[in-house]
Amino acid sequence: MPPFEPTPVLIAKKELISKCVGDGLRIGLSLSYVDGASKLLSSTLEAVWCAPRRMWVLDAVPPSRVASGLRYVYQEHADVFEMGAVEDAVKKGLAQLEPDYFTQMLDVQVFPLTVGGMAVSFLYDRSTIKAMRALQGRFHKFAQAWEVRRPAGDILRALKDIAGISPDFVFVHERPVVLEDLVGAPKSQAPITVPAATPPRGDGLGGEEEGGSGFLSTMVEPMAMLDVDEDQLQRISVEAGLRDYQTAGVRFLLARSGCLLGDDMGLGKSRQAVVAGRLSAGFAPDDRVLVVCPASLRINWEREIKAVFPNAIVGMGGEDRMATLYGCQWVITNYERLGGLVKETGLRFKTILVDEAHNLKEHEAGRTRNAFIIAERIPRKFIITGTPLLNREIELHTLLRLTGHPLGMMPLTDFRKQYSGGKDKRSLLASELSHWMIRRRKNVLKDLGIKTKQVRYISPAEGLGTYKSILDDMSMMVMPKIVKLRQTLEALKFDFVVETIQSLGEDDKIIIFTEYMATVEALKRTLNACGIGCVSLVGSDAPVKRQKAIDAFQNDPTSRVFIGTTLAAGVGITLTAANYVLFCSLPWTPALMRQAEDRAYRLGQKRDVIVLAPIIPGTIDEQVWALLEAKTELEQDVVEAAVMACLPA
Repeated sequence: MPPFEPTPVLIAKKELISKCVGDGLRIGLSLSYVDGASKLLSSTLEAVWCAPRRMWVLDAVPPSRVASGLRYVYQEHADVFEMGAVEDAVKKGLAQLEPDYFTQMLDVQVFPLTVGGMAVSFLYDRSTIKAMRALQGRFHKFAQAWEVRRPAGDILRALKDIAGISPDFVFVHERPVVLEDLVGAPKSQAPITVPAATPPRGDGLGGEEEGGSGFLSTMVEPMAMLDVDEDQLQRISVEAGLRDYQTAGVRFLLARSGCLLGDDMGLGKSRQAVVAGRLSAGFAPDDRVLVVCPASLRINWEREIKAVFPNAIVGMGGEDRMATLYGCQWVITNYERLGGLVKETGLRFKTILVDEAHNLKEHEAGRTRNAFIIAERIPRKFIITGTPLLNREIELHTLLRLTGHPLGMMPLTDFRKQYSGGKDKRSLLASELSHWMIRRRKNVLKDLGIKTKQVRYISPAEGLGTYKSILDDMSMMVMPKIVKLRQTLEALKFDFVVETIQSLGEDDKIIIFTEYMATVEALKRTLNACGIGCVSLVGSDAPVKRQKAIDAFQNDPTSRVFIGTTLAAGVGITLTAANYVLFCSLPWTPALMRQAEDRAYRLGQKRDVIVLAPIIPGTIDEQVWALLEAKTELEQDVVEAAVMACLPA
């Protein structure tokens, strides 16, 4: 009997293309993921990623050329994919064209400009760029828009004829917007410096045309002083359980068409804003209030609204259908979803509340542009932030313009010349803010304890070998190196963190802030190995998981350690069960640090709070601390001086 020989099993090859779509000008490909293929697709086929369709899109070319390019890109994976079927898959996908498949997702918007002409914005698309160039358009990188000195009709025709975009998928705004130059950002007074690789030449935006440096905004109605219905205010204040200083805050807002509520963290800004929002808008069914906030705070705002107005009808932008929002008295949306409301011009609001408004400090950001466009339609505009100034004086310009303050009407370049750069200029700016901003410190809370900040200089037992090897690596660019160094320093502080927790009393609880999600997970493992239970919160956590961690820390005596990133856990939540706060890394601004500290030091806190900032000498920890001190001086010159200008002599 001959020896048994097993029959070889052939593994079926995978399809490379799961979907192919063409519209006559573009070809879209859904491809199996292979690490490193993205760069080759861009360079070989000049393909670009279309996020809304999750496809690679290239200009329409013969199927044979597409197949040839794909065979080149995936040549090292020919044993995995059925490369012989690629051309047929492309031909099959292009047999029936779908003219609007891509163009309906480009979010094309046309804005009239106050100085004449139009601004056109859209998601990156080469055919649409060709249309803009045919109109002699000029691209402004900060606005992410093309300036076109032609009427809207010419633009619509070019979009249709050259880019295949139907007018049905172009939103033409009625109200004009402002296109003005963005000033350059000055260098920090105390920059972070590390030795690093020199950036390669030619990494800029490139392009044959000379681009512009404009950004888009709007000019809202000038801020006006208004009468306040004192009887109504007093009645609602009692029903909402407002403290005296909170009633005064609501009165300040109601007396102005637009202003800033800048109270210290923990003084109940949300409660004041809810009351002011409803009183300013009115109580008719269509007297809607729009709340704009970070995504993580939407549930908090809904709870706050329901706490004051239990029967309020609250809708969530981006989650509820647009038709549902028309029947709501309150609409809550996060910054990233503002664009959906920009086009819904029929959905009217009487008042807008912008929470954590320092998120609008960047003139060129899309969320800032959307906020400007929406705010122009709304009579009452209240912005809310305990940190109105993070780094530079010009960050206030967007907030001033959004609320109709005269200084916000100034061109940004003029604003910077007049109010930025020196103590005298900052003092002048502070005097102009005093009747626009209300800001109370925590001394209005008579039963609040004391907050003490302690800097601890520590020397990690394992030394700085890893840190120094990263510092000496001249192949790394500056920003990746700074991130790596700060992550390393966070890990080097774990022993100090564990010792600190173990030294706490039985009734003590502590919040630990890090800058990086990886540190949160690593620290959780370290604490668990030491028998220390903890809860955590990072930006990727779902709202339910997030709230579960907060509730456990606040209510469970055995849950004594709360770990979170400064970005996710340092804003919008209450953690008054803690009486210790520790920073594994210092935030980049004193305002963000104070905001994080005040998760514990706020309304409802009955104990003193101790803030610990461990610093490792001879590292960039010391540079960040120096940077914080420089920025603290800037903040005091503007924001705190404005507060003092409001106080009676």
